[in-house]
Amino acid sequence: MTEPAVGLIANPAAGKDIRRLVAPASTFDNSEKVRIVRRILAGLAAMNIPSVAYLPDAYGIVERALAGMEGLPLSCQPLPVPLQHTAEDTLAATQLLVAAGVRCIVTLGGDGTNRIVAKMCGSVPVVAVATGTNNVFPTMVDGTLAGIAAGLVARGLASPVCIVPTPRLDVLVDGKLAEIALVDVAISAHSFLGARAVWEPELLRELIVAQAAPGVIGLASIGAHLAPGATERGRGLHIVLGPGGLRVQAILAPGLVRPVSVRHWQQLEPGDVVEITELPCTVAVDGERELRVAAGQRLSVQLTMDGPRRVDIRSTLVDAAARGLLRVMP
Repeated sequence: MTEPAVGLIANPAAGKDIRRLVAPASTFDNSEKVRIVRRILAGLAAMNIPSVAYLPDAYGIVERALAGMEGLPLSCQPLPVPLQHTAEDTLAATQLLVAAGVRCIVTLGGDGTNRIVAKMCGSVPVVAVATGTNNVFPTMVDGTLAGIAAGLVARGLASPVCIVPTPRLDVLVDGKLAEIALVDVAISAHSFLGARAVWEPELLRELIVAQAAPGVIGLASIGAHLAPGATERGRGLHIVLGPGGLRVQAILAPGLVRPVSVRHWQQLEPGDVVEITELPCTVAVDGERELRVAAGQRLSVQLTMDGPRRVDIRSTLVDAAARGLLRVMP
């Protein structure tokens, strides 16, 4: 793979979960993702990026994007991933991209897609383009701008301050890492995983939040309404739900707002551990149920600063413009 190279992971399943049945959330169909990828590739080409490695998928998002872009001065090669059409494809693709030495990974997806990438991306910066449901971690941005920002990062032209460290929540079962979350971990009284997506606050017991800036959508919005700005200062939140305390409006999904009762909450510092004592339970990470924990097991959640290095797209473009990088490329 010729350097500097960029990796591209477009999730065809992002933005299509069951929350479309219980809330009037928008749908990012795969045709729109094709158009977004075209714009990303145009931005990368404008930054003189010579090669892109991408995760193929059953719909052929990148291949369809390339159709009609003949003459693009950009080599695009599919990764040799034996497709299972599950999250394992994203995991394997990220691992291959890191091993190949890419300098930036562009993702099209929601919080769940980026959570999978975060498991394997290490120190490789991520340009996260929102095509999911709640989109707390990724950014709603035109693909052209995302491509230009990724190109600047891949060429080593982005200022270090534009690549931001992010928090992570480690879910530990019997002392071993079982899952991670980039936004929130929800503890539910459910005894089954079911449709996976979480939207019923009355079934939740506890919530641990890593990112909760005002304006976010999803369970993290509960934290944003309790302690606005706390997570922007590097702190997390532990929230115990139930009657007897405050009531806040939770924006659970686009167009779905419900009052939620909060019995107790406190801020967390990086390194703090929350012990979950009411077992059995199910654990949802970034809005999706992933784990069942049985009675007799030990469950805890730790806030760390081990999340992926996220590219602040706007800051990258502002910085590049101020330094004249977008007038004449060196």
